[in-house]
Amino acid sequence: MKTKILNILLLSIVFASCKKTEVDKYNGFQQGNSLTIASGLNMAEPRINLSADSVYSDMNTGPLFKPLPAGFDNDIASFYLPKGYMVVFAENSDGSGESSCYVAAKAGIQLNFSPRLRDKVSYVRYIPIDNPSKKGVAFTDSNVVKQFTNATWYYGWSINRPSFGAMNFIPMTWGKSSATTDFVNYLADRKDVNHLLSFNEPDNPGQSNIPSIDTAIARYRIMMQTGLRLGSPAVEQNNALVAGKWLPMFMDSARAKKLRVDYICLHWYDWGNENSNTGGDTVVAEQVFNRFKTYVERARLTYPDQKLWLTEYNCNPSRNARPNLIKYFMQLSSEWLNSLPYVERYAYFQTRTNAVDVNGTLNDLAKYWNNLPSPPVFPVNID
Repeated sequence: MKTKILNILLLSIVFASCKKTEVDKYNGFQQGNSLTIASGLNMAEPRINLSADSVYSDMNTGPLFKPLPAGFDNDIASFYLPKGYMVVFAENSDGSGESSCYVAAKAGIQLNFSPRLRDKVSYVRYIPIDNPSKKGVAFTDSNVVKQFTNATWYYGWSINRPSFGAMNFIPMTWGKSSATTDFVNYLADRKDVNHLLSFNEPDNPGQSNIPSIDTAIARYRIMMQTGLRLGSPAVEQNNALVAGKWLPMFMDSARAKKLRVDYICLHWYDWGNENSNTGGDTVVAEQVFNRFKTYVERARLTYPDQKLWLTEYNCNPSRNARPNLIKYFMQLSSEWLNSLPYVERYAYFQTRTNAVDVNGTLNDLAKYWNNLPSPPVFPVNID
């Protein structure tokens, strides 16, 4: 019995010693439930906790914007971010310049800044973040959106729709007229928003129609003030991957101007092959899927440092009369996208005619999409 007690005491001493060493390593800092920033490396003092209901910047005069605490502007060397939160740190007070977005989805994050941001941060946005499933819904009718009970996010090509319980809304500026300081303040005030989509097919005269890359860059830079995880403009299928096309030119300019793009948004409709329908439903679905895979893999090679979102994809409207083909393509594509760590989210494009019956109830095809399984967006932290 005495030997057992002695062993327990020794283990307690060893544990206490290890714990003390860990605390000493980080200059007495103990992790808590708030974002903590420190002027010294390894959380050395001075340090301070920040509030998740504020945007720390002297750029904007909105009610939630306020300067960093005295002594910390351009003087942050390390930080701790608790689990369930994200933070954006940026060099410039408008959220631009050298910047990083961290997501503590699975555990808290404690880091020293690299020289790229150390003692250069003048903007901080710290907000709660959820971890929805990859599979989402693209729809404008709220009554229809709420019927997709097995999806946990949606967008509706607009900036100001509501969330519905577990169904989280992703706003989109859509066009340049919504990329304004007023909408920055509106989004900063929303407690249910943590991501933002930018422009919808700016290369398309029938959509947001922003032919000037410089104009798109200037308006995108305004929306960086929100401190949300921000996605690239989503262009037409043929203008996303080839040098000299709209999206590659936008990304080249964004990199040159040090504007953070957290994920690339893509549209795909199998354009150019819409008449390739020879064979049964299974055969055609597999052919379409193989072309889809090739496109996504090319996108990964083109943008190796960004996550991908398929915000609109579809096996082409020419095949709407073949629901079994569409179902099989939905199955093949969702299973494959679920397996790719670099694809964060995807939403199959369905018009109202193809998704609901005359009573506004989900039809068989939409129910099939709703019931497909999907893993969480964040299997690991983003750090």
